[in-house]
Amino acid sequence: MAHEHGELPPPILEEVAAGVYSYVQPDGTWFINNTGFVVGPDHVVVVDATSTEARTVAFIDAIRSVTDKPIATLINTHHHGDHTHGNYLFEGATIVAHEECRKVMMANGGINDYSAAFPGVEWGDLQFAPPTLTFSGALDLHVGDVTLELRDMGFVAHTEGDVTAWIEAHKVLFAGDLVFHGGTPFSLFGSVSGTIDAMDRLEAQGASVLVPGHGPVARGDGLRSALDDQREYLTFVQKEAGVGMEAGRTPLEHAQEVDLGRFAEWSDSERLVGNLHVAYREAGKNPEFRIDLAIMDMVAFNGGALPRCLA
Repeated sequence: MAHEHGELPPPILEEVAAGVYSYVQPDGTWFINNTGFVVGPDHVVVVDATSTEARTVAFIDAIRSVTDKPIATLINTHHHGDHTHGNYLFEGATIVAHEECRKVMMANGGINDYSAAFPGVEWGDLQFAPPTLTFSGALDLHVGDVTLELRDMGFVAHTEGDVTAWIEAHKVLFAGDLVFHGGTPFSLFGSVSGTIDAMDRLEAQGASVLVPGHGPVARGDGLRSALDDQREYLTFVQKEAGVGMEAGRTPLEHAQEVDLGRFAEWSDSERLVGNLHVAYREAGKNPEFRIDLAIMDMVAFNGGALPRCLA
């Protein structure tokens, strides 16, 4: 079952270091995420599943184009469906995640129904498969002589249980949705300030290659620029939240007044509204914060149009 969508280019499989692969799905918008994997002498470790049955099958086919070694472990960088819906297709693999990731998935009670927000998406026959091994702090996975160092942030950032996968031997960092490279960051399920702090953690890692949760792989000066862009946008959100609160505007009202400047070129600009909801909450000015109301405001910001999703 191959994934095809005429409006999008095909996924990009790249060996970013010896035995380490990124799998980038353009265009990186709603529910179109990146994944990766590491091939060892006798097994494979995978970083994240994808959002639909067809997309995850296509990803597994890409792995099989490289190796027929068994997939022993699947890492979930966080709980969002674009990174976890396809877990069930990695039969026999141990699914590893932060303990908070599993808690959220179990509290949700299964696969969320996104048909109202994203009609027309062919999700496939999705089956709920939560993590089977959880941790907090740090966990090392060994793939032959290569170690994947799994680390949490120690604070809420994109979500309550973000995990990065660091391969010291090759200076490769899988950042999950802490980084949206070329797209609008989204903090609705986490923290604006925490995500800014996470950029310092990622930068201190000293990576040569960064695989973001969405968008192209970043290297060298492009890697530093990607992290700076995230900081700049999220700091911009905090500043605008201050302006909006001072003016007595709701997050939606203020978003409708904001000049996004260069950020208007990024995909999914309606996320500004959700991010403002969080920034208001973090400033103590949104005591009745609700994710569903923030999403409704995002649709209103779009003039009533639902977010663009080509998953």
